[in-house]
Amino acid sequence: MPLSEQQISSLLYFVATVERDPIDCDDCYRRLAEFAEAKIREVEIPQALRAIEVHLRQCPCCKKEYESLLHAMRSLEFPAES
Repeated sequence: MPLSEQQISSLLYFVATVERDPIDCDDCYRRLAEFAEAKIREVEIPQALRAIEVHLRQCPCCKKEYESLLHAMRSLEFPAES
C-alpha cells in the first residue's frame, strides 16, 4: 500500500526535526535525579545535563520514568496537608 502525500509529508517533517540523541537510556538514568532536582528548584539546567533534555524529548520510556521521579520528588518536598 503506497503512502499518501500527507503521510510522506509527516515522515519528512519527523526526519527533518529529530535531534541527534547524545546519550543512551543508561546515561539518562544515571543523571535523571540530578536533572529532576534542577527542574524542581527552577534553576538553569547545567550544560552537562542538557543532553538529558534532548533524550527525554525522544525517548518515551525515559520520559515516563522522569515524570514519575519528578512527581515523587515533588510529593516529598511539598507533602500534602491532611
